[in-house]
Amino acid sequence: MKVASIFLHPFSGSLGSTVRVRELAISLRKFGVTSYILTPFENNSNIAEGVNVVSIADKMLNLGLSNYLYKIAKSAYYNKLLVNHFLTNQKLQAKIARRLAKTIVNVLKKLDADLIQAEQDMTLLAAIEIKKETGLPVLADLHNITAEELVGAHTIERGGKEFNALQQFFRAILRQTDCVAVVSNEMKDYVALNYHVPSDRIIVVPPGGRPRINKVEEKMFSPKIVYSGLVAFREHVDLFVKSMPVIRDKLVETRFYVTGKGDALGEVKKMARRLGVNVSFFWYPNASDFYEFLSACHVGALPSTSDLARKMGTPVKLFDYLSVGLPVVANDIGTWTNIIREEKVGIVTEDNPSDFASGILELLRNRHVAQECGNKALELVTNKYNWDNSANVLLSEYTRLLSV
Repeated sequence: MKVASIFLHPFSGSLGSTVRVRELAISLRKFGVTSYILTPFENNSNIAEGVNVVSIADKMLNLGLSNYLYKIAKSAYYNKLLVNHFLTNQKLQAKIARRLAKTIVNVLKKLDADLIQAEQDMTLLAAIEIKKETGLPVLADLHNITAEELVGAHTIERGGKEFNALQQFFRAILRQTDCVAVVSNEMKDYVALNYHVPSDRIIVVPPGGRPRINKVEEKMFSPKIVYSGLVAFREHVDLFVKSMPVIRDKLVETRFYVTGKGDALGEVKKMARRLGVNVSFFWYPNASDFYEFLSACHVGALPSTSDLARKMGTPVKLFDYLSVGLPVVANDIGTWTNIIREEKVGIVTEDNPSDFASGILELLRNRHVAQECGNKALELVTNKYNWDNSANVLLSEYTRLLSV
């Protein structure tokens, strides 16, 4: 079985989405599926046996579809004018989709793919055009909901003209797909209600992890607290930064680490300087180096806004923390934060710097509790929330689609 995934993101531009695409493909290979990740932002490469990155950059450049499209789409999250002129411009979207489909159809002929997987909602229109041309089934893999992401970023208003236009646009497209994969039960309910997709055509393929260590070892201090996601406005990283002075005043030797990438990185650095806290900003392009670094930390910080987009989208970085036995501290938004509380893999706090700091300090001061949380975290990602289990759900749906 051969699956071609359309992924219009640089691998370093959307960490959670990149991890999802890569890790599901690696797990699917165990079940005999060969994956091709079609992207204009990476060179041809092999991530693993049977997991191939196929660059369509040259062909897109020839058709006038270069990197500026990604920059426009990303900027649109914070620019209402671009939402009107790009995301809700159906004529422009259709024109781009036809060009992109033309490029991909030519590539697919050489790959002999059996199925198209459209990663994220912005690739759906091109996928439908490809379906019309090739007859291949299309599975939509929704990592998030664009309209809700824009509401969460305060770019558009729920119920406003732009919001309604986007919802109508995606409602029409999703109903033409053969199956919709979502990341949570909350997103499944949302897609069924708002896009009128029958529930039996929606599958939940949750994010997961892989055990990156064999055993949780006791760690020596000085304590290291890490936030490992992109520094984006919607991730509420300011909550973590504002908690740092409280933690530092109680435990002077504590060291803070934040990913050195993201749209809000400049603002976070200014905030840290204003608060007088010393933050180390890191970036590990190599996955093994990244997990080795995480495994040396003491607590994983997981702040989040409580908008609907964040409630529906379980963050991949949660499972990155679990994969190295790292206890987690998150502010309570319900939905996925219930995993932390119910599985006892960390502490869930109120949405204020003082309480967030208290959660971190509790784990640093009570090493027995932190060790227990770490052990349960590693066990959870080994037996329940892992990519192999999620890939199995996808495999069953692939088999069904290809047997119709």
